[in-house]
Amino acid sequence: MTIAVFSDIHGNIYSLEKALKIMEQYKPDKYLFLGDMAGYYYYQNESIDLLNNLDDLISIKGNHDEYFLKSLNDKEYLKKLINKYGKSYQYLHDNITKQSLSFFNNLKENEKNEQFEAYHGSPNNHLEGYCYPDSEINFESNAPILFLGHTHYPMQRTNEEITIINPGSIGQPRDFNKGSFSIVDINNIKVENIRYEYKKEKLTKTVIKLNDNKYLKDVLERDKNERN
Repeated sequence: MTIAVFSDIHGNIYSLEKALKIMEQYKPDKYLFLGDMAGYYYYQNESIDLLNNLDDLISIKGNHDEYFLKSLNDKEYLKKLINKYGKSYQYLHDNITKQSLSFFNNLKENEKNEQFEAYHGSPNNHLEGYCYPDSEINFESNAPILFLGHTHYPMQRTNEEITIINPGSIGQPRDFNKGSFSIVDINNIKVENIRYEYKKEKLTKTVIKLNDNKYLKDVLERDKNERN
């Protein structure tokens, strides 16, 4: 069975559109989204519409998704999110569709079965846990494959009999400036991490137009080989 595994879209419709076109070429049996639709950029409604068209999709809740849900009934918390992460939270708050709200409300904190376990963060901290390529492994899994997101860094590691896979980020990769997802053969535990270019100009113009957090523009415009 082949799974297309992806994470951390963050409202970046332009990168998601390109990623899904590439994923289609692999004809995956399932799609696994590891969370963080909310935060940073502005096209959550449109991105969710694309995901809703996928067959056999599993969607996990990310920390930014939880932040957004909490902000719906807490104006002061919403202000803190805007100050820290940018105006996408206000934009989503003001423009969310019924379909998108249903998507956020139905996100799962994890997925567990005999073949794999999936979390946005880690088994110890489902939403906020970090596992980087050089992190110490201090958690266990009852399945042979463990999928994690959150760091925006693609990774494949083996810890005893567990293969740990992070597909990287669709919306805001942080190892170098190309979108990232993974195609995984579950039965044979074969992993192909896919890197791809996409046109960032429209998203950059939107950040500038909204006079949003300068960090967002800097991330989009940094050199394609620059790491941070």
